Amino acid sequence: MRMHIWAVALLLLLTAPACTEEQLNDLSGGNNLSDSEIADGLRAALRVGTDTSTATLSREGGYLDDPVVRILLPKGLRDNIDSLRASTFNLGFVTVTGEQIYSGTTVLGVQINGLKAQEDALVAGLNHAAEAAAGKAGPIFKTAISGITIQDARDILFGGVDTAATAYLRRNTASGLYDLYEPKVDTALQQVRVGNTSVVQSYQNFVADYNALLNRGIPGFGTIGSLAGLQPVAVTDLSAYGTQRGLDGLFIKVAEEEKEIRENPLDRVTDLLSRVFGQLD
Repeated sequence: MRMHIWAVALLLLLTAPACTEEQLNDLSGGNNLSDSEIADGLRAALRVGTDTSTATLSREGGYLDDPVVRILLPKGLRDNIDSLRASTFNLGFVTVTGEQIYSGTTVLGVQINGLKAQEDALVAGLNHAAEAAAGKAGPIFKTAISGITIQDARDILFGGVDTAATAYLRRNTASGLYDLYEPKVDTALQQVRVGNTSVVQSYQNFVADYNALLNRGIPGFGTIGSLAGLQPVAVTDLSAYGTQRGLDGLFIKVAEEEKEIRENPLDRVTDLLSRVFGQLD
């Protein structure tokens, strides 16, 4: 009986009509999406990512409260300040740290007004300006996403890099995005206030006050700058700096969103996203 059953099964298998490639793919769960559909899915993922990212970063504290994207002072100024704060000043029988000087203290009868609180207020203003500009970034990103042609769609989707679409967007649109985004950042830097002044003016005032601190003399010992081996710093183009750092933060967040869509089916909020990124499951 067992031999008879196997013979019948073999006969049915040999005489059954052949499956088409499409049918085999359906049976095996293969990839039936065209490059065009994959490209549309990647664009959709980027639109979701940019919408979520701009909404997140445009909230109050979106940049400031996130250590990954928080914008600090320009690097040259920041490095100079770090060197001052790490210094130790041996002034006869008195030893003073750079941290004390930067925070404000009295040295051998000389009152030194610190800059720490001023820096904190300036950094907060710089980040609030970035948050204000982020709210204007959505249409700029949408234009960039719809305008790109993803010819290597399958490589981006299946290449094993979980932020490949974001990297592609950045690589191919960075210059154009910068030119469109910079005026938004510049406007925000002029409009957001630190006390009674704009962020730009507050930054220029801070650099002037920092250089004045370096030039402050300690009787019998020289200036603070000479004692610490530091030179005055120049003003940086804050608009250019804020634009680049603001875009850096936006792309970091877009990449995080893309990674979530790739890894978590619950983040695939449309049928297209489910079909395209479901190929990765």
